[in-house]
Amino acid sequence: MLENLKSKIVNVRAHMVIRDSSYRPQLEDLPDELFTYWKNTAHKEFPGIPSDAIFFARAAEGLLMFFDIVRNSERACGLPSKAADSVWHAWSAMSQAQLDRFCCKHYARTIPHVEAGQMAITMDLALATSLVTARKLDGLVLASCTVPRLFGLDRHLKMPGGFAYRVSGGELGFSQINQRGIAEAKMQFPFWFNSAELLAAGLITQNAYDAQLLKKKNRQDGAACGSGFSSSSCDLGSAADSCDAGGDSGGSSCGGGCGGD
Repeated sequence: MLENLKSKIVNVRAHMVIRDSSYRPQLEDLPDELFTYWKNTAHKEFPGIPSDAIFFARAAEGLLMFFDIVRNSERACGLPSKAADSVWHAWSAMSQAQLDRFCCKHYARTIPHVEAGQMAITMDLALATSLVTARKLDGLVLASCTVPRLFGLDRHLKMPGGFAYRVSGGELGFSQINQRGIAEAKMQFPFWFNSAELLAAGLITQNAYDAQLLKKKNRQDGAACGSGFSSSSCDLGSAADSCDAGGDSGGSSCGGGCGGD
């Protein structure tokens, strides 16, 4: 009886995730059998992954965020979440034709899953494209060091084998998440995540870059005057989990799949 009660509570919370999501129409249009297929197969490819309905709803929402990023970008995009990728893999294996129809209906195009080694550009550049587009969709400053929702998903879900994004020393980087759902301390800082490189790649404008430099200078001047601001602080933007300035984890990297032209 207790297990049945727990299951009902989990299902209610999963429905709340769907109800409150900005991607509610798409989530409600997911195939009924996808959750069961994912639950029975995802652990074979992603060891240690939780199999409850709440995790699935969050991961599926992350995949829909990525599809939205691809739709709003003219370049190849990298998926920064293993959790979202687990749903993509399950759906592709269950019915690629069904997935293609869904994408055509909601995103006006099919979105192929391309492994990192088969991409025409580097994964870091594909991730940088996703980063800037995700910031735009989340209403964040494009040249800032903010962490968009999709990039924070694996850390939020404590996805085993996933990527935990954070800002350290004014730079956006990532670390691996271990099988216990804890992000490792050692971080990597992709070259393309630097605002100067985003500018060089044409992902942000000169005006956006200059505005961010001015904001950083003002923070440094404020710190020198004892205002309490740090030169390595982050522009938190408007998202609740846009930037984690502390803690023991962070990170980013492609969840293994990419989309776009």
